[in-house]
Order: sequence, then C-alpha cells, then structure tokens
Amino acid sequence: MDAEMKKNLDMAVSSDTTEGQVDVPSPAKCRQVRIKTDLVVMPLITISMTLAFLDKNALAYAAIYGLKEDTNLKKQDYSWLGSIFYFGYLFMEFPNLWIIYKFPAGKYMGACLMAWGISLGLMSVCHNFAGLAVIRFLLGVFEASILPCLILVNSTWYRREEQPLRTAFWANTFAGVFGGILSYAIGRINGSLSTWKYIFIIYGSFTLVVGIAVFFLLPSSPAQAWFLNDELKSVAVLRLASNQTATESSTKLRWGQIVEALKDTKYWCLAIFFIAQSITNAGITNFNPLIISGYGFSQAKTVLMATPQAAVAMVAQASMTAVTLFVPNMRCIFWVISSGIAMAGAIMVKTLDPVANRDASLAGVYLMGFYNVSWVMALSLQSSNVTGMTKKSFVSVSAACFYAIGNIVGPQFFLESQRPHYSLGIGAMLCGFAVMMGTGTLYFIICAIENKRRDRKDGAVDSEGTRVTAGLDAIRDDLTDKENKNFRYTY
Repeated sequence: MDAEMKKNLDMAVSSDTTEGQVDVPSPAKCRQVRIKTDLVVMPLITISMTLAFLDKNALAYAAIYGLKEDTNLKKQDYSWLGSIFYFGYLFMEFPNLWIIYKFPAGKYMGACLMAWGISLGLMSVCHNFAGLAVIRFLLGVFEASILPCLILVNSTWYRREEQPLRTAFWANTFAGVFGGILSYAIGRINGSLSTWKYIFIIYGSFTLVVGIAVFFLLPSSPAQAWFLNDELKSVAVLRLASNQTATESSTKLRWGQIVEALKDTKYWCLAIFFIAQSITNAGITNFNPLIISGYGFSQAKTVLMATPQAAVAMVAQASMTAVTLFVPNMRCIFWVISSGIAMAGAIMVKTLDPVANRDASLAGVYLMGFYNVSWVMALSLQSSNVTGMTKKSFVSVSAACFYAIGNIVGPQFFLESQRPHYSLGIGAMLCGFAVMMGTGTLYFIICAIENKRRDRKDGAVDSEGTRVTAGLDAIRDDLTDKENKNFRYTY
C-alpha cells in the first residue's frame, strides 16, 4: 500500500465511529466525488477505448479503399493481418500483469497510446504483407494494456451499481458510427496519397495526442487524484469501501490469489465467453464492410452502410444498461438476450439470398451489432465480482488474453475463396453466439446459488455502516471476493 493510499485510509477510519462502524459519507459528498470523476476520468478512458475500436476498424475500411490491391495481399494474407495483431496482444498480456503493479495505470496507458499512435501512422508507409504484419504485431503489443487497465480503473473509481453504465460508455460502439462517417469523409480527400493511407495517418495522429493527455491527466487511483482535495479523497475511499471493492491497496503479487482465480468456476465461464465473443468480434470488425460490399454497394456507400450496425449496438447498449441502473441483477439476462438477437441476425445473413433479399440480409448484419451488449455486461460483471488486487489484475489480464485468442482464431474462418459471403465464417459466428448464450445462463446460476449459500451461512449484510467497515477491512487486508464473507455477487 503506497503512502498516499494509507493516508487516505487512515483519514477515512479516523472519522467518528459508532459500535465499531465508521460514518457513512453523505450522499452529497459522494455525488460530488462521482461527478468530478465522471468529468475527468470517464472522458479519458472513453476516448482511449474509442481509439482502440477505431484502430480495429481501420484495417477493414482501408481494405475497402484499396489496401489489399496496393500492398499485393494474396489468399489469406488479409485474414492473417487480422490475427497477427492479436499475437502481439497475447504476447504482451502477462508482462502487463507485472507492469500494472510497478507503474501507475495512467502513465502506462498514456505511453502505450503514444507508441500505438506512432505505429498506426507507420502503416501508411508499408507496401507489402511483411511490413504490414510487423506493424500490426507492434500495434497489438502496445494496445494490449488498454483493456486490463480500463477494467482496473473502472473498479478503482466506481461502485458496483455504477459500473455497468460507465462500462457502457467506455466500451462504447460510438467508434463504429464515428469511424464509418470519418472514413467516408477521408474517402473524399483528393490528395497525392492513396485514400487508405490517410486513414492510418489521421487515426495515428489523433491517438498520439490523446496518449499525451492520458499520460499527464489520468490518475491511477483516488489517492493520486489531482482534482480531489484530501477530504474528497477520503470520501472516495469510503464510498467504494461500502461496496466491498478495493482500490490499489497492495503492490505485492499474491500467488494464492492467482490460484484462487484459476479454481473459480466463474473465471472459466468468462474465459469461454470471451473466446466465443471474440471470434464473432473478429468477423464483425475485420469483415463486416467486406460482406456489405458484396451486396453490390460502391466503396463510399459500403463505408456508410456499415455504420448503422454500430448505431443499433449503441442504442441497444444504452437502453439495456439503463435498465440495470434501476433493476438489480439484470446483467446476465441482457447478456443472454443480446446474444440471442445477434444470433438471429447471423441466421438471416447465412440463410437469405443477398441478391433477392438484400434489405433483409442487411438487417441481419445490423442485428449482429447486439453482440457488443453481452461484452459490456460481462466486462462490468468481472469488474464488479472480483476483489483482491492480484486476483483482479490477473483476471483482467486473463480476459484480455482470452479476447486475443478468439480474435486470432476468428479471422481464419473467413476464407478468401468464399468472399464476399464467407459461409464458414458466418457459421463460426453462429456457434459463438450460441456459446455466449450458454455461458451467460451458467454465470447467472453460479452467482445466484453462491449468494444464497453465503446468506444461509453468514447471514445477509443490510447495514450500510457494516458494509463500509467490512469494506475498509477488505482493503487493508487485500481480501478476495471469496475470503470476504460480506461480499455478494452481482449478476
């Protein structure tokens, strides 16, 4: 525990106590902390994740504008460019487990964003598969920090009931809408370079600028928050303590917590989900515009017609997340429902003749956008349901690893010989959506049963003061969700 964190914990506990319980911070003070956090932390992490989505979509838009022809890509070369990124991503994840302990998350994220922006710009000077492959690998290395850092930041700053909405913001699909419109606008540039090169230059330049901002402005925890005074730092600690979620209370790597995670059924349930979801993600991010171009649209029209899928996802994500703010334990239900709707869309794309039923096929493509809702729900559940600094870091890094594995495998189902309909790839996505529905159902059952078992054994914890006191104890002792008898899982 760093000195600043210890100072704020001591300040929190030094408030008046009654029967061993600390005072609960007033709603007004909690609201003040939340608003300040929303105004500083949320924009920085939301823009960072938006850039990650733009980066992933950039390759597909570049392909529409002639990347494949200009760089002489053959057969499965384009599919391998989709996979190679995630080899770099996977390569870097377990070093990230150590790096996250040693360096402030804001500094590390900012440095990675700057390096990733420079690498993205260098894509514009590549003229063959080998050059593109090297840069794509480096992009994966630098971008690997984003997801585990954001999961940690989410749980460091927000209460569990606040996390779904915030996750929906930073794990947004706005990039799909903005990226499509921006790529269309870039396509109108009459410059000396090929259109696809401008995509990488513009995206890379913006990423570099954002990286500098994140490096200097994103604090790693409430203890380092430049926008909170000492009183509000203590309030930030207390409002999270009642939530039974620890901030950065330990810098010691606890191997027992890693073993505990590996024995946790929920860990493996999410692992299977992230792999399945990422296989579908690989198809949508890398091949969605190529599928739509097969419906007979021009380059510019294809870029625009790909945009509504992200808009559908954004509306679905916002509406379902809003419900979770008022109705408890709905996240798994929406996880399953959204996966089912996406599956229905994939069935339409696979079974309908795109020539005779182009509009219906296009509607199926748009319905597949619901897949992103399940990802947001799963990420927020992972953030909410894991405590213990080592366990939380390990699970966050693991999620990124499983995400990478699915995205490595996914593009290989999309055979160039089956372009533009990619029947095998759409079939793989169908299987992925089915697995996503199954894992969401299983996660719901596991959490509900465990909560009932804990209530029978230890009794329900109803007092807010008791939750605050127990939460502070959990922070000091770096307790995991399994060790903390007052912890209850959300689902």
